[in-house]
Amino acid sequence: MNMPETNEQALGQLVRHHLNTGNATLSGDTTERLFAARQTALARHAALGAELATVSAGRHVLVWCADQARPVLFALGLVAALAVSNLWLAPQQPASDLEAIDTALLTDELPLDAYLDSGFRAWLAESSQY
Repeated sequence: MNMPETNEQALGQLVRHHLNTGNATLSGDTTERLFAARQTALARHAALGAELATVSAGRHVLVWCADQARPVLFALGLVAALAVSNLWLAPQQPASDLEAIDTALLTDELPLDAYLDSGFRAWLAESSQY
């Protein structure tokens, strides 16, 4: 601690004590100026307290919004990742090839080997249940 700060604090406390107890003999003009200065200081202190409360409330609102938005942003990111992976991993088979397979299945123009394939029979049995 600095010595002048300590002396200033002690002097301030001594003056405050004398003013509060009424032991100070001051002229009317000095008393009025001290009263006005005290009122100004109290008003500034109250205004500062209100500003700090507003800033604190604003910070709490931002934190609350961030906490509420975090799950939503996570879900949106997850959906976007799934969509991108679906597009990336989707088979790159042209639509014309798929049309040819569908047409062959529907018109029954499959070769005899297709019906002899055990995987094809299992697929037919599974699809006929629906």
